[in-house]
Amino acid sequence: MVEASSAHEARREPDRIGGTPLRPVRIGIGDRSVRLWLKLEAGNPYGSVKARTARALLASLEASGRLVPGRRVVESTSGNLGLALAGLCAARGYRCTLVVESGTPRTSVDRMAAYGAEVITVPEVTGGRTIEARLAVVAEILAQDATAVWTNQYANPANPGVHESETAPELAGAAPEGGWDAVAVAVSTGGTLAGISRYFRRHLPATRIIAVDAVGSAALDGVAADRPFKLAGFGSGRRSAFVERHHWDHVTRLRDADAAEACTRIRDRTGISLGGSAGAVVLASVLRAVSDPAARELVCVCPDSAEKYARLHSGDFAGDGRPAEAVTEALALLDLARPDETRPRERARA
Repeated sequence: MVEASSAHEARREPDRIGGTPLRPVRIGIGDRSVRLWLKLEAGNPYGSVKARTARALLASLEASGRLVPGRRVVESTSGNLGLALAGLCAARGYRCTLVVESGTPRTSVDRMAAYGAEVITVPEVTGGRTIEARLAVVAEILAQDATAVWTNQYANPANPGVHESETAPELAGAAPEGGWDAVAVAVSTGGTLAGISRYFRRHLPATRIIAVDAVGSAALDGVAADRPFKLAGFGSGRRSAFVERHHWDHVTRLRDADAAEACTRIRDRTGISLGGSAGAVVLASVLRAVSDPAARELVCVCPDSAEKYARLHSGDFAGDGRPAEAVTEALALLDLARPDETRPRERARA
């Protein structure tokens, strides 16, 4: 059984999406000083990197003629994309139906409904297969409603395309003298990672790409499994259709509990609020800097903040066991993190 809810609160389209802030944080590793530059995508309208994706998905369907007034936008989402789609559809006058799961943050669901979206919730499915249950509901809607149009964040090339054409050039344009040693990106659909990687491979091939996935995720050829403390928007129960092996140089798989702990330590030391996948990216960057003495300037794409995730700093993850030794050491280094007052560079895009 599924539950549906809806509300109506019209919004105008945002004047700006993108151009999000870059905040440097400094940590010491032995006798080295390493800077982690946090690209804070929570600065986008609707609070996440998915504002970029949602705008691009809608634009691609409008350009193709498939999405016109009177049509109904349908999508499966763990939260952030749905919120952005709900807001943009309200602004453009499209009906919107979003299929979420029971673990989607209540705050996100309420905001989707406040924009007038119909929200359908499916229960969690064992074995990390909840995404398939969401997609089955999407397929049912498409079969029953001829006006329904699926944005399909999982296969629409507009998803990686917007990160190749917009997000990655923003990163490149703000790099310190000498450029980035590495860029770290978490995966869910894989669109952000694939798009950013394509840009850097073409324009700045010396920059290493760090792919960050969850233990129990299938996004990067892992095995989908139950994740009792699953963080929304981090990892996936299915393989990414966008990411190919050449898109990353290093892959780091982290437990949800360790990503949450990284969020808490960054908040406590720097005052910066990070969502779970962003905590994973920061932790993976520290692990990479420890293993690579040449890594001194790393940029972390942080998809959102913690403000929607009530349990992130609650300590509820304690039952997930103990972290690996290398992760414990990396978390200890985050205890020494401090804000850096360096301003990012402003220069022409590569």
